[in-house]
Amino acid sequence: MYERLAKLAAGLKHRESVVSAVNGEETIEVSVPASTAASIYEKVRNTLDYQEEHLLRRNAIERILRRYRGGGETPDRMASELLKELVWAKYLPNKTVPLSLGETIATILGKYEPLFLAVASVKANRDRLNTWLLDVVATEVEYTLAPPMTDEALASFMYEEMRSRIDWDSKFGLSDEAKDLRLYTAIHRTLLKSNTATLRFRLLTLYYPTWAGTQASPELSDELANNIVRIIDTIETEIYHPLTDRLSRVLRRKAGMFRVLRDAFLHAKDPSALLTSASALDDAVKDALHHRTEDFRVRLRRTVVRAVLFLFITKMLLALILEVPYDFFIVKDASWYPLLVNITFHPLFLAFIGLTVSIPEKKNSEDYQAAIRAIAVGAQHQLLTVRVKRETRGTWFNVFLVLYALLFVVVYGVIGSVLHGFGFHALSIGLFLFFLSLVTFFGIRIRSSAKDIVASDARNGFLGTAFDILMLPIVRAGAWLSIRVAKINVFIYFFDFIIEAPLKVAIEFVESWLTFVREKKEEI
Repeated sequence: MYERLAKLAAGLKHRESVVSAVNGEETIEVSVPASTAASIYEKVRNTLDYQEEHLLRRNAIERILRRYRGGGETPDRMASELLKELVWAKYLPNKTVPLSLGETIATILGKYEPLFLAVASVKANRDRLNTWLLDVVATEVEYTLAPPMTDEALASFMYEEMRSRIDWDSKFGLSDEAKDLRLYTAIHRTLLKSNTATLRFRLLTLYYPTWAGTQASPELSDELANNIVRIIDTIETEIYHPLTDRLSRVLRRKAGMFRVLRDAFLHAKDPSALLTSASALDDAVKDALHHRTEDFRVRLRRTVVRAVLFLFITKMLLALILEVPYDFFIVKDASWYPLLVNITFHPLFLAFIGLTVSIPEKKNSEDYQAAIRAIAVGAQHQLLTVRVKRETRGTWFNVFLVLYALLFVVVYGVIGSVLHGFGFHALSIGLFLFFLSLVTFFGIRIRSSAKDIVASDARNGFLGTAFDILMLPIVRAGAWLSIRVAKINVFIYFFDFIIEAPLKVAIEFVESWLTFVREKKEEI
């Protein structure tokens, strides 16, 4: 019997789902017109702000809480309005969420009030601390609405399995506790795809396990409030530790194996057979991997379409705002060729990068089966072994830095010269290079998502290696720009601060009017 898998199988018995009403409990009900309007708004907004799908509801919770906290609302009011807006936007099902859940959410929001008050008294970095607390409370609300029980069971299983499979370089001089914390954070980042906001909540509750939920004591609340700056700084250090980032990258392919193992148990007709039969386990892994591969292809296409649509809309708006006026009033020569290239090239290039991902299914299936058999019996396997070595930077590293800088100048210089030869002016060249960097970076990120489903690297030939070298400066520039652009997303600012609040007021008016009409109709 595969005893090592029995614990995982037991933890997967409880499926994740949104908390729902029982025994005729009163539920939150919204009108169809209001829900349609709110859900359309969310779809448009999410198109302009590309995020992982599993984070959309959590991010919506944070937005709503930020808006109501800015208005000075009470926890009770925030909780009831939050649930109603989530049902409006179809993040929660209509006529399913119990009204009593609002009391639980209100209690959770209330326990954070002393922490927000403590942050308000801090003079330095107050906005950063407020954002940190909003990240944490939004994540806890999300987990209250849909407890991630199977995720937690899988993360615990992978953590226990990988502890014995990691070869740490003794030069790090890390304690066992420090190694475990790096591994815990890296697994939640890779296996569950937790973003920074989610990791903040996970690490806070790792340090203070009794804080999660509605039973936190007043003494614990006071302790956190009195030490909130130190606690935040400690958790941020762990999240952004360079070793955690390196470990996360190494564990990415391993995480795919544990996801497939979970799927094998969840979708098997007889899960108990997987604990006693090697052939049954192999077959279940093969089927689960096949379904996950097909799902990956569907998500990949959807991701590419969303990214291309976002990029096309952005390029059209920038063309109308910047390039067309520049052509008419500065250059005084409206050349449509550079404008057309600047609008169409980057979306098409992104689509090409994203849609040419290939997966060697037969070899990949064999790799997954072999690795998961090793997990089942506690054996070592090359696809599961992780070696974390201390980086050394000698003379060659400095030489490579100089070569990289020269390559950066050459690549952008050649592209700029070619564009100039085709009649592009300074602004159109700048915009082309700007979007080329961003598109290449996001395209490579989309392609790298195949690491979630492919067990081993494909070897590049000569042309592939040369292409990688030439594209490296562009990708690195795109990575740097993406961080800056995310902070100045004018379109998202417009949606969040100009459109969202009045739209929600209008939806509330329609909802109230329809309720009034329905009540009057019942009186007849």
